[in-house]
Amino acid sequence: MALTLLIVLLVVLCAPATALAADYRCSEVDLLASVETDGSVHMTDQRIFDLTEGESAPERLKWLYDGFIEGAEVTIERVRMAPVDGDGALAGEWTELPETTFLLPWRGGGGPEHDAWAYDKFQHTLYAFVDAMPERVMFEVVYRVEDAIEAFDDAADFQWLYVPQDYDVALADVRAEVVLPVAADDSVKVMENVYAWGHGPADGEVDIRSDGTVIFTDPAVEPTMYAKARVMFPVEWLTNLSEEARLANQGTLQYYWTSRYEETWVDTDTSQEVIRLGLALGLLGLSAALLLAALIVWWRWGRERPPAFRDDYWMNPPADAMAPAVLGRLWRWNHESPDDIVATVLDMVRRGVLEVRDDELVIPAAGEESAKRIEGESSVALAAPRAADANAPDAPDAAVAADAANAEQAALDAATLRLLRMVATGGRTLSRAKLSVLAHEHPRDLLEANAAWQRRLTALVEPYGFFDKASRRAQHIVLGAAIFLAVVAVAALVWVSWRAGVLALATAAAMGVLGNYTMRRFPEGNDIAAHAKALRNWMRDGGWSLEGDKLAPDERAALIPYAYLFGALKSLGFGASADAGDADAGDAATAVREKAPMAAPAAPAAAPAAPVDEAAFLAALAPVFSQSLDEALRAAHKRAEVS
Repeated sequence: MALTLLIVLLVVLCAPATALAADYRCSEVDLLASVETDGSVHMTDQRIFDLTEGESAPERLKWLYDGFIEGAEVTIERVRMAPVDGDGALAGEWTELPETTFLLPWRGGGGPEHDAWAYDKFQHTLYAFVDAMPERVMFEVVYRVEDAIEAFDDAADFQWLYVPQDYDVALADVRAEVVLPVAADDSVKVMENVYAWGHGPADGEVDIRSDGTVIFTDPAVEPTMYAKARVMFPVEWLTNLSEEARLANQGTLQYYWTSRYEETWVDTDTSQEVIRLGLALGLLGLSAALLLAALIVWWRWGRERPPAFRDDYWMNPPADAMAPAVLGRLWRWNHESPDDIVATVLDMVRRGVLEVRDDELVIPAAGEESAKRIEGESSVALAAPRAADANAPDAPDAAVAADAANAEQAALDAATLRLLRMVATGGRTLSRAKLSVLAHEHPRDLLEANAAWQRRLTALVEPYGFFDKASRRAQHIVLGAAIFLAVVAVAALVWVSWRAGVLALATAAAMGVLGNYTMRRFPEGNDIAAHAKALRNWMRDGGWSLEGDKLAPDERAALIPYAYLFGALKSLGFGASADAGDADAGDAATAVREKAPMAAPAAPAAAPAAPVDEAAFLAALAPVFSQSLDEALRAAHKRAEVS
């Protein structure tokens, strides 16, 4: 198990950064922004989409054109596509895509019936709908951005988010070029009259050239990142700027303050990147240390001790002096379950504490003696008396154990009767209808009664000391550390690094699995669990049908609650014979179905012949009562949540 967890972490660690993005990518991006003298910008966007990674080509591609200054307006002029070879060279003719009106439902999927492009101007998103695309295809989008330049008294400011952060496709080899309208009587003076800054990936570069072009390059931009360009140049170069745009920021100087602001931003961004890198490395180190500690804790306290009982099959109750519900808690590591209530009710019906009459469960009044007791024995005192001799030296110990078992059984019976009387709302009978009514009309009463019963069972389980207290403490520590690491990982996803956050979350999940398996049983409890597994194997693998005739009727009936707890009822093969000549078996099976409460289902027609007696009756009762109780508890939970 530990090796599997480590392999999972390595797979997550080695997974590419695009794992959370689309199943295709852009292998090359060339962007050209030509600044016009009127303050508008003419854009040419060429991207090569590599569609070979996905199982099928996407039904649409999209571009995000957002991040321009307020008031800028984008107008798409042309969208075309062409196949390209492995080197990025055109391998065919351009195909012009027609424009179509964008419909709001297309945001969630779908599109026009023919190849086309559409622009969602409210979300600044361009969609290209193409039924059949080559594995490598270049798309060219030509568009214009009006009022994209902000004019000040001394400078013009162009801000361009050429890779928005919300873009869900990984981009590689990104090149964004800005061409400035250099005046004929002026020249470019780098970081004197032309300034440029880039924000985004740490390995991005900015190159200001003397011919008035500014080039921004980024080797890769992941879906969780962004890339932004900012260029400042003399406002006098915008010779055709409108009077309105020229006066919009009159009286404001931009060169001095912006240059210092950007330098501070770059320095701060660099220092924050160093801090984020250190935090990411620290988080990875913490994750590795906590995982190693969890593995050591599991190795020290979590490995189960080998039981003294090693046989594969067993045909008696797993423990002589233990109620089925108590064994149920041991079986599922002390987790609460309605199955324990069902098993207890089955055992009480077997012992005559409860009766089934006219499709209803008959509940005795307080202090009323049962009409049918199995000679005063408790459900768990069947095997021990057969093995114990009254004259043996350990007879006093056996008597003490029997008294303890009877006291435990009496306490559990009393708790179960309180639960059933509450559900029956003071009546003497319980049916599916009453359970449903209580669940819908008084859901909290049903849930509280169920919780009280479970608390009583917990009080009976605790004295056994089934579970190693040291391993339980170790489990709580491991699970607490896993929760702490998960909280830190979620914070890291937002503020540090999504890679480190995902790895930390995977580590927290692995620690949760280790913590779940850290608690172990004491040798005595482990030995009882081994007997329970052997009994389950005996029932499941056909031992009941082969050796069931060797068991007395009361012994067969005593095993039914355990068969229910282990999920082995279907393996016992109760039901009428498929042979029409077996009239006795058919009549007996019919009688069993008529006695079963809450409309018990008919026995499977193809089931093998088996003794039709009290065991068969309990086997038919179990799934019906279990289904009724489960449905009532589910309905009560839903009603309680909305009330």
